[in-house]
Amino acid sequence: MTAILILIVIIIGINLIPELTKKEFPQTEKLITRILIFTLVIFLIITILSFIGLKLKGLYTNSIIGLILIIASLCYFGIVKNTKRKIFRIILLMPFFLLSIYFHFFINVLGRYEINKDVNIIVSREGFLGCGEIIRLTKSKLLIFDKELIYDKPCLTGINKIETVEFDKNKAEFLIYHSGEMDTENPYHYEIENKNVW
Repeated sequence: MTAILILIVIIIGINLIPELTKKEFPQTEKLITRILIFTLVIFLIITILSFIGLKLKGLYTNSIIGLILIIASLCYFGIVKNTKRKIFRIILLMPFFLLSIYFHFFINVLGRYEINKDVNIIVSREGFLGCGEIIRLTKSKLLIFDKELIYDKPCLTGINKIETVEFDKNKAEFLIYHSGEMDTENPYHYEIENKNVW
């Protein structure tokens, strides 16, 4: 709660910059507003698609989009002249700004391991209260997306290698090499039964 209050005070302080400088930059304001709206639309589409299990490919794609939204928001707060329209936009923007900060700092894709040309395992760390890293079995969809097939939390940390032992229409079997902090079995034997998933 304290961090959120500090963040709100910082944002209010950044919004006071146009009042202190008393300078106007109409072309820059227009450009920043357009970048912010464009990035916000992309961020919203990506967030909605992630709820149905579709994520953009790439280890840093979502982080980069979130970072652009954060930077564009801060520039908007600090450069655009304070008006009623700006205050209304800030109220609408705040939940997405906070969500992008959360996504950027607490959800990290750590690795991507290829099983075959369509199916991959993605390892990520999400949140700060999880027991370990999250494993997703994904399949390529529409060239730029990964469709989530399996989502699992085996409570392993420091995953640095995943070997495929067996992958067919009945089951998938992997050896997961990890730091050994949460589980003494290293490599960890991980098995998934196919229940019309792939």
